[in-house]
Amino acid sequence: MEGQSSGPGAQGQGPFKVSSKLPIGLHWPVLGLALLLLLLALAGAVVGGLLGLAHSPAEPMLQAVRWTFSNPSTSWPNQTATVDLAQDTVTYVVTPPQNNHSWAVLFDSHNGYVCYRPGEQRSCFLRRMETWDRETLKLVLNTSQADWPLGPNKDTRYTQEFLGVLAGHEVDPALVGGPVQNLCDQLPIYWVQRAEGSRKQRLIYLCIDICFPNNICVSVCFYYLPD
Repeated sequence: MEGQSSGPGAQGQGPFKVSSKLPIGLHWPVLGLALLLLLLALAGAVVGGLLGLAHSPAEPMLQAVRWTFSNPSTSWPNQTATVDLAQDTVTYVVTPPQNNHSWAVLFDSHNGYVCYRPGEQRSCFLRRMETWDRETLKLVLNTSQADWPLGPNKDTRYTQEFLGVLAGHEVDPALVGGPVQNLCDQLPIYWVQRAEGSRKQRLIYLCIDICFPNNICVSVCFYYLPD
């Protein structure tokens, strides 16, 4: 039938519509209340952020400088040194030219250790730092990237160092500090000591060449001492 509505709530000429308009007298109080709530929320966020900064401990920034040797000679190993000023450590990564097994050598001034992790060995070797190690490490820590040498040259002095491995003396990782633990990563750690006496008595099985910024390159060789 004409003029009859179809649908619930519909009467008269058309469907029922809800108006979104507020009475004119209520516009300004509602707008003011919304602005007040927004300002309170912003103030709370700022205060919360400041309190969080005040109570959170300041974390030391890790400052690391990475240098890489550019060796003109293909017979010398590729070497990278990473200096961690926050922990007073220098970590060398050395890759011999004859294979791809990279060594890692850590100089830890804070705990007083030099740690070797051969790439082809499932173990680490540890010795205590000596005066020469500390002097060299201090030189490296104070050397800028621009002053780092390009590699061995005609003025480089080459020395050899022999370290005897005390196979029966395994190191407790909990006593040597975090840098050594992180380097060895649950590998067994053995004490080593500088060798004395004739070279003929030594059966060398592992060697690594390392260069330092004082124009000294050291060939470090390991052998087992009798238990």
